[in-house]
Amino acid sequence: MRTLLLCSALSVIACAIEAQWCTPTTAIPYGPNMPGITQFSCNSISRVSADIENYPSNSYVNTGMTTSLVRGMSYPITMGFTIDALISPHMNLRIWIDFNHDGQLDDAGETLLSVDHVAGPTHAGQIAIPANAMTGPTRMRVTAKMCSHGGHTLPTPCDYPVDPLGYHGEIEDYTVNIADAVGIGEQALLSRFALVPEAGEVTFLFTLLIPGEVRLELLDATGRVLHAGSTVSMHQGDHRARLPFKAAQGAYFGRIWLNGEPYTIRMAR
Repeated sequence: MRTLLLCSALSVIACAIEAQWCTPTTAIPYGPNMPGITQFSCNSISRVSADIENYPSNSYVNTGMTTSLVRGMSYPITMGFTIDALISPHMNLRIWIDFNHDGQLDDAGETLLSVDHVAGPTHAGQIAIPANAMTGPTRMRVTAKMCSHGGHTLPTPCDYPVDPLGYHGEIEDYTVNIADAVGIGEQALLSRFALVPEAGEVTFLFTLLIPGEVRLELLDATGRVLHAGSTVSMHQGDHRARLPFKAAQGAYFGRIWLNGEPYTIRMAR
């Protein structure tokens, strides 16, 4: 279902700020043990929850959690969920982000994850932020929904058309702040970040513009932390630090936690 936004030439900015995202018309869950999302992680978001949090009201949750994602970068995600093995042993998973801030989540390019008939209990993948995404805060919607084995239709951002059997699954909302790769707000703290893989280790090269508490992590493509260093106090200036690394096929990511804020880049191999 689309919300019609009427903006005159003089009120485009105000209209964009006031854009509202639909609240999914999810049916009342049939029971407290209905399948739903139990875990979601993306960049600094790491959330564990009951599978149906708002029983018996609905199966939609606005988590209120926020993370920053940089244009042109990819991020590992993980989603944990339960199933109803008797009715539907698989779930369909989706992630949407409103990149053009128009209050919709079904425009071209806004579906970042679309996988069906997943047995679980977890799924790991990646989402890519387009280089032309509009910067600023916007909505990310995540869902795990019963598949056609239970007679259900495919997930849509607003459950429209309404699933004939009710939305047997869960929808969670998050806020993401889309930042420019050159002009991100965090650049005031970190001006350089590079990874250099070597025999048996990877070197982190970075420059701090302020002193801070720093912790390094090396992740695989699923977002699993392979190695993590201790949190240490570092001075302003250039730094070189190493973590163990055994090369294998696939993508790897380096992450620097600086005063509680994450900075993640992909390792070029």
